[in-house]
Amino acid sequence: MGRRDTRRKRARERAPDRARWREKTDAELLAPGELVGRKAAAGWHLLGVVGFAGRWRGPAAAREEDARRLLEREFVAARERHGASLVIVSGATNSGVLNLTYAACERLGITAMGITAGQALAYSLAPMQYVIPVGQRFGDESPLFVESIDALVMLGGGAQSRREALAASGRGIPITVIQGFGGAADELTAEELPRARWVSL
Repeated sequence: MGRRDTRRKRARERAPDRARWREKTDAELLAPGELVGRKAAAGWHLLGVVGFAGRWRGPAAAREEDARRLLEREFVAARERHGASLVIVSGATNSGVLNLTYAACERLGITAMGITAGQALAYSLAPMQYVIPVGQRFGDESPLFVESIDALVMLGGGAQSRREALAASGRGIPITVIQGFGGAADELTAEELPRARWVSL
């Protein structure tokens, strides 16, 4: 296989399967290259949310309602600052912190977006207005997510959430870390995120 054929094969592997996305969601599909232009034209303020993407387990399960309340408080405050330009962005799947995030967007009438990898197609997707598929495996979307957001809220989370929070901090993006639910949010320190705002139960 020649170099050109190899490049074409890699491009096909990276390209989203639009038909499969259409089967899973009625959100508007945007290509990664479209986001910057759409954001500028619409004046969007993108608030990213990272955290547990699986089922609530252990002690954190008993505090799911507390997590919902704290997230909604952050979203309402962001909407007061940015009005209709606020768009909340997370990983598109419909469990854990992501489920709480997208459900809150529905309740509060806030536009929701997913930036995620093709691997998300194996899961239930949350209701949202826009989805941007990037790559095939979870983590492929992280660079676009971090480059696109204007602020970040973190609650719980694992290695990917940690990497994204540290990358966002390196770009000077304002970060709110909600602690008390375990995971990466409770493990990160003020030395690692020197400009972060810390919120506790």
